[in-house]
Amino acid sequence: MKLAILGGKPVLAKRQSFSSPVGKEEWAAVKKVMKGGLLSRSRKGFFVGQFEKEFARFFNIKYAISTSSGTSALHTAVCALGIGPEDEVLVPALTFISSASVILQERATPVFVDIDSKTFNLDVKDLEKKITKKTKAIVAVHLYGSPANIKEITKIAKRHNLKVIEDCAQAPGAKLAGQYVGTFGDLGCFSFQQTKNMTCGEGGMVICNSQELFQACSSVVDHGLAGGSLSEYNYNRLGYNYHLTDLQAAIGIEQLKKLEKMNNQRRINARLYRETLKNTDLFFQEELGNSSGVYYCLTALLPQQFKNRRDWFVEAVRAENVELQRLYPLALTQIELFKKTEKNTCPVATDVAGRLFNFLIDPLLSEKYIRKTGEAVKKVLDYMYKSAK
Repeated sequence: MKLAILGGKPVLAKRQSFSSPVGKEEWAAVKKVMKGGLLSRSRKGFFVGQFEKEFARFFNIKYAISTSSGTSALHTAVCALGIGPEDEVLVPALTFISSASVILQERATPVFVDIDSKTFNLDVKDLEKKITKKTKAIVAVHLYGSPANIKEITKIAKRHNLKVIEDCAQAPGAKLAGQYVGTFGDLGCFSFQQTKNMTCGEGGMVICNSQELFQACSSVVDHGLAGGSLSEYNYNRLGYNYHLTDLQAAIGIEQLKKLEKMNNQRRINARLYRETLKNTDLFFQEELGNSSGVYYCLTALLPQQFKNRRDWFVEAVRAENVELQRLYPLALTQIELFKKTEKNTCPVATDVAGRLFNFLIDPLLSEKYIRKTGEAVKKVLDYMYKSAK
């Protein structure tokens, strides 16, 4: 069979994005806000407050603080913990930039930790090696919706008197040993950006059990407000305008109701991809035992012999009128912002980033589309093996 990418004028797939279904319930919620006429009332809007309460209840945790994005949620957590100049924060070398950039915002230093070659999450052995007297916190990312070894991470943190921020942007509803990720560390951070497992277009949430951290986070997202009373107009710290609107919160409430159902469909879709590709040499991200991931995407690695052809492979598959992604094609130690100063090469993260690609796991994907994607991948792989002889 001839590859479309070699045919002169390949039919390129219409670019799809990871997304959560938005239906009549979200439309009705938005209309209710619009009819009420108040789209935003600082962080204390009715729907914002309701969203926070229901989010906290879902995760069986005391406090939830909404933010304007997943990145602002992470930044809020960093600020609430008092991280600043001279502090070091340990971050996995394979993750989205926000996991590290929010540390730079407070003039602290992100120190990159290599990843486990099977789970693609923090390697706990390398983590402990990177701890110094300057280390103040750990950012534990549950990458692609798969729980990190958060129990061991929190044990290490406790031994060294460190704080733990869980980056759950891609993992709302994921569990380890029956407990939701985001509830193991000091603070859990979530994202509701368009591509996430639940969305309100943009937005975020920070959760915690500490009243002190709750008050600190509440102040950070509300300009540094002192005492929680807007009417006083008194401020005692540097804060930000990280408010979520009632429009977004109303959508978020409806999305939260659907989260478990949507995550279950993502698991079904992931199993179908694996089944379709079971006789290939692809390596799929592995889950920890006793964990339940939520598949923001399904991630696989090309065989080592094709490590320099990943980008060509992705474009060749796309030319078959299906979609693949590259999240993330560079380890953070390789990006322009860090590579000139970063001494920790993190070889596993570099290798994985160079070979990985991601399958769409959108709950609305049809079985036909998933099987078509799998066949396109097998077709391109077959061509690569034959041309390598």
